[in-house]
Formats: sequence, C-alpha cells, structure tokens
Amino acid sequence: MDIYYNFVLNNPVLFSLFIVLTFLILYFEIKKFTQKFKEISPQDAVFLYNDNAVFLDVRESNEIKNGKIKDSKHLSLSALSNSIDNIKQFQDKSVVVYCKAGVRASTAANILIKNNFDNVYSLKGGFEAWLQENLPVERK
Repeated sequence: MDIYYNFVLNNPVLFSLFIVLTFLILYFEIKKFTQKFKEISPQDAVFLYNDNAVFLDVRESNEIKNGKIKDSKHLSLSALSNSIDNIKQFQDKSVVVYCKAGVRASTAANILIKNNFDNVYSLKGGFEAWLQENLPVERK
C-alpha cells in the first residue's frame, strides 16, 4: 500500500491524468449504454431502407452537394427542433438519422426520441461510411 501512496505523492500530474481519463471513459460508456437509439452500420441501414424506413439527413444544405442517400428527407440539425412538426408523420416508422460523419446524427436522434419517435437509428460513420461501402447515392 505504501508503494501506491508514494506513487501518488511523487507523480501528482500522472495520477490526476489517470483519474480524469477513468472518469471520461466511464462517462462515455454509461452514456452509450443508456442511449435510447441504436447506432447501425451501413449494411444494417440497407435492411431498414428495404423495409421502407425513413432516412433523415441532418447535414447543412451546403453539404448535400456531394450527394445524399436516395429518397432521404433533408432537415438540418439546426432546424430540426423548430421543424419537428414537419416530420411527425414518420413517428411510427423506423427513422435512420445521418450526417457527414455520425456526430450530429446522435444529437438529432436524441431530439427525435424526446419528441416521441420510437424506432430511431443513427448511421454509424454517417454519409462518409455509406460512401465507403459503395452504396447508392443520389446526386443533383
């Protein structure tokens, strides 16, 4: 026990870093475990697409010039909270949310969950992952 005590006394910065990293890991693992939506791979998203799921693109308008998933609905994350009534008709369907890389989609999925959407999924890796899998894209 003296060894640990001496280590802490002799290496306060290292010990502090250890404590911070431990709490960060715990925080993100607990958050991931308690999230109410599921992150799915592009391959799993294809199955939902074939089952007539609604794909919601939450990227900004200028990002769509690179293409979008065919038949997806566009509603940017910044407009989602104020425009939730525009997509209430899809409340009983499976909704797959995606953005460029998957970060904004998680935020959007949480907004949908808070607005009583039941079957919400987030596309892991976002549109970039979809492109990497060479899945169909609609270009303007």
